[in-house]
Amino acid sequence: MRHRIRAAGILVDQDRILMVNENDDGRSYWVPPGGGFETQDGNTRNTVKREVWEETGLTVSVGELLFVREFGEVARSIYHVEQFYLVDQWQGEVSLKNLATLTEEIRSITQARWLTKQELGELDVFPPQLKDLLWDKLDRADLSIVHLGYS
Repeated sequence: MRHRIRAAGILVDQDRILMVNENDDGRSYWVPPGGGFETQDGNTRNTVKREVWEETGLTVSVGELLFVREFGEVARSIYHVEQFYLVDQWQGEVSLKNLATLTEEIRSITQARWLTKQELGELDVFPPQLKDLLWDKLDRADLSIVHLGYS
């Protein structure tokens, strides 16, 4: 089984979060912008910077690590470890134009948009804890790391 480290940025603007829509093997779902660690990144904070720029066109300043999630993807024989960082600041306009330069994307990103808490509740979102736990943590200004479990 291969291992994959994924790092994603959580960009929150009042009651909205920036998410990307991915279509993978005929399934459509929403995730925070992010992707796999690459050697040149050096660390997962740099992975977030690179991936958010590639997927949304935004330049970001990466803050605290909020969530860690682990899961096995048996069909692809991959064990995933995901890290979700709060993004402190960002610059630019949301755009998918940078995706056109990438040739090795396994999944297809079709949209990047700001979603409200209410909209999140109606969509297929990963990790699902973004629908409630994220907002509870932000309301309490709780920056402690939460392990979202194994699946």
